[in-house]
Amino acid sequence: MHRLAADSPATRAEVGQQILRFRHTLLVWCAQAIGVAQPLTFPNIPQKPADPFRATNDHGAAASELSRALQLARDQATTRAASSTELATPSSNDVVEHWRLAARAAALAEHDTAPNLTVHLTAAQARTIAGDVAAISQALVVLDRRYRNTPDWQSLAGCDRLGWAALATALDVSLGQPDYSVDQTGWRPRTKPIPGPAKPGVLGVLQAEHNLLVRLKSCPNAMNLRLIVDSQRLLTSRLIPYAERVDPDLAEQWRARTATYSRIQRELRNVGGRIGNGAGATAEAANAVSRMKALPSGTVIEPRMLGGFQTLFRRIDERISDVLEAGVERGAFVQRVTVPRLVSGEGRLVQPVRERFVPVARAADLEVIRTAREHLRPRAEPAVTSPGTSRVDLHAALIHRPSEKGARPDVPYF
Repeated sequence: MHRLAADSPATRAEVGQQILRFRHTLLVWCAQAIGVAQPLTFPNIPQKPADPFRATNDHGAAASELSRALQLARDQATTRAASSTELATPSSNDVVEHWRLAARAAALAEHDTAPNLTVHLTAAQARTIAGDVAAISQALVVLDRRYRNTPDWQSLAGCDRLGWAALATALDVSLGQPDYSVDQTGWRPRTKPIPGPAKPGVLGVLQAEHNLLVRLKSCPNAMNLRLIVDSQRLLTSRLIPYAERVDPDLAEQWRARTATYSRIQRELRNVGGRIGNGAGATAEAANAVSRMKALPSGTVIEPRMLGGFQTLFRRIDERISDVLEAGVERGAFVQRVTVPRLVSGEGRLVQPVRERFVPVARAADLEVIRTAREHLRPRAEPAVTSPGTSRVDLHAALIHRPSEKGARPDVPYF
């Protein structure tokens, strides 16, 4: 590990100032995040009688005390937050690089904890955020004491108060079951097609399937939708033998998916409509099937790639379900019905059936919509009940205590 004590005093002072700027970025996010989570958190102690000169919801709450302590540390800091250039430029110093990565994550997380996002959080999700802020605050307090010998180092304002408030908040939110589904919310980068020529082997099939999902953002017309549905039937049926070698349960799920798309394809024969396009999605669907057929018979598909197909299948199933629902709602799809007619005495052996396309009054009246709702749309994923790797690592670092022999608590290192 790189230790700051090995550098010259001037270098240590310069590095210390850069760390202070990264720390200020973390403080800004912590103060913002706890402000968003605070209205939804619940203190673990009963509320005292209301004070007419003080707001009731601020009285005795650990999260409120942590919010005030973070605001004090943020407002009394003389260093500014790190610039975008600093956040984006890697450092050759291991210690500074750890701080840079943490500050960069905090700067990006400001999109997810904006004040207007409070209405989208549940109480359990808010407690999870409060627990994260408390853990990070404890880490900042611990590191502040270990960096005190760095030249020109500025300690946190109200460091003891911040440490006790963070500990109280951590104990407060740990009484309930955290909701780690909050990690799946927030801002996501825009998904883009994978450009360039076809990748070799199975990667080319995954590339086409990914591009199909991206192209499905625009609604296809009825003809192109039938072609896309047929491509999913063919692709899934050809992937079943590869899944049987690794995961029989996954192969069984793909058999059910093949049967579902076969049924949807039959039911789409009675659906028409020229509104929409979907030419790009249809081309990518054809690419996926043709590349799958071109694979050698002895090809081995790794479990990781099978998992990639499963992820794409779930998202494509959901998107096709949305396309069907949206097409009916905006009148893009019509249903073919048989119109009764009187048989004339023209002497023909075969009387043609009179058919017409009529608008769909309700989505539930269409067989393909019922099939998509019952069999195609993915089931809700179970809630995540265990913390992620980053939370586990942070907790392990907080409770770690170096051995007495050779320990140097006054020297900053990771």
